[in-house]
Amino acid sequence: MRRSDIPEPLTDVRLWPSVDPLALDSSRRAIYHQREQAVLAYLNGVPVADIVRAHKIDASFLSRLLARCLGAHTDGRINGFRGLIPHARAKAYRRSKRADRRTSHGGLSGAVGQLFERLPQLPRIIERQIGSHRLGLTRTDRLYGLTETHSRLIAACLDAGLTEADYPLNQDTKGYRSFARWVKRRLEDRIPLRMPRDNGAWEATARPFSVVELDGHKLDLRLRVRFTEPSGVSVDLETERLFVITMIDVCTRAVIGWHVVPASEYDHHDVLATLQDALRPRRKRDQLTIPGLSYREGAGFVSELPELAYACWDVLKVDNAASHLTEETFTPVCEFVGCRMEAGPVGEPTGRPFIERFFLTLTDRMSRRVHGTTGRHPNDPAGKKGRQTAVDQLITIDELEELLDVTIANYHCTPHDGLNGRTPLEALRLSLAHHAVPVRTLPTFLRSRLHQLQSVHLCTVRGSVASGTAPYISLYGARYSSEVLQRTTGLLRQSVRVYPNPTDMREAWAYLTNGAELGRLSVLDGWRYSRHTLRLRQFILRQRRLGRFVFSGEQDPVQLLSKSQRHRSRRSRRDATVMMQLAQMEAPAHTDDPSVARSKRSEDDQTLIDFGDLTVQNR
Repeated sequence: MRRSDIPEPLTDVRLWPSVDPLALDSSRRAIYHQREQAVLAYLNGVPVADIVRAHKIDASFLSRLLARCLGAHTDGRINGFRGLIPHARAKAYRRSKRADRRTSHGGLSGAVGQLFERLPQLPRIIERQIGSHRLGLTRTDRLYGLTETHSRLIAACLDAGLTEADYPLNQDTKGYRSFARWVKRRLEDRIPLRMPRDNGAWEATARPFSVVELDGHKLDLRLRVRFTEPSGVSVDLETERLFVITMIDVCTRAVIGWHVVPASEYDHHDVLATLQDALRPRRKRDQLTIPGLSYREGAGFVSELPELAYACWDVLKVDNAASHLTEETFTPVCEFVGCRMEAGPVGEPTGRPFIERFFLTLTDRMSRRVHGTTGRHPNDPAGKKGRQTAVDQLITIDELEELLDVTIANYHCTPHDGLNGRTPLEALRLSLAHHAVPVRTLPTFLRSRLHQLQSVHLCTVRGSVASGTAPYISLYGARYSSEVLQRTTGLLRQSVRVYPNPTDMREAWAYLTNGAELGRLSVLDGWRYSRHTLRLRQFILRQRRLGRFVFSGEQDPVQLLSKSQRHRSRRSRRDATVMMQLAQMEAPAHTDDPSVARSKRSEDDQTLIDFGDLTVQNR
């Protein structure tokens, strides 16, 4: 490893996890000190030839030692000086020998891990059992539900073609105890990180974007949607109360991203949309439609600072909501952004005090000042008055998004008691000037791949040469294809990785299993006519499954649903929420995602894409 390959933040050995040499015996201690001095000399710029002569360490071995020090430890940090301890493992054990039947105990270390590498569907079965609460730990740390899970695992092994000569079928207990140990360790890994309450350093952060908090808040106000009946009469209906998901920087109290959820509950797709919004640059609106609404002098957003465009965070703190703790939500996010997630204690919102305090500020400065507010609590006088407001005086979702935009921009230029009277933007500029290390930003080549933050789906390429059916994939009840997919041979019955766009399900992005890009896919049949969200498509498919809605072929399901909703004689708040979602789709789509602009290239722009053994020409 060359010195230039070492990331600058890792060159400061004072931040490395240390070692207590007195815990080692004399021979191992001498080896450790020899390695430590060699690594320190290398980091201080001493020529490698001098290090080899002085410390009697081979140059290639020195490079391996340095790689061990910079490698990841299971506790989430680098190994640091722990990587220099003689005879200590720097990475997890991986079994290579076949796990045969043994007459004596022992000799099967790593057999479960080897089995899970061979059959990746097995750990997914365990995760589903844990997620459905059929498998877990009691208050006395005893496993429950393991017998049922073990039966499912054995059945999956048999379905995969394992025989009595293969592990775990060649064991008397079919690997029951080994599975139990693996499951218990997995459950212990899912325990949220908790720090001592009196540890002030846990909450204190001195650098912007080092720790951010994310949470959802049900807005304390009523909304309406207006639509026109077939008779030509305009009707106002009250919708369900909506959520807003927000991310805030702990150091400067600046809001770095938010997303209004047009539904009474939010899911992990909405959480991922908030993370995408936090990464994308945001600018103030050119025009405001609400009379009297305006930005204050100095108002603005975090991403308007040039050095904070596509800024990344180090630690993301969330609560224990199901949409937050879904592993498929945050595992790709942490890898993409380069951060780690910390789930707060159960039932204790004070574990994230900054985001909760901002929601109180949002209620005071926006929700309680709007016609139709529900107030902070049932006895709030403003709420009692707001509940008597006529439906036609309530605000719409477009007005809500405009209010949120202006309220948050003005919040950024308002003095904050927690910042010694500075505004969040002033505190942000001061912190950036004070710290020599700049805020980490998303690499340029990743900025066009924000769709990879969404959950990936493994889809099988379908089609038929005999019947002339062009290759396509099925995703959420619809077919997707593209010219590249149809002209690429050798993909039929093969799996591809697909990232949907939950805000506009007419498109998705596909990649081969080796990571090569297939490009943008477009939806086929009637789904392609109208823009629609994943939530709206799932609602339409559910209505069809229940026999309440019928469509087929080239019929536009979104327009048919809109027409059906307008003809209903009795409408509930839930129906009004659906009408609001449909009205949002009729508005023109706005996006700042460069990946969308890249996908709409000129017909004359042709590039060659290498798919390994497949080479096609991509328009």
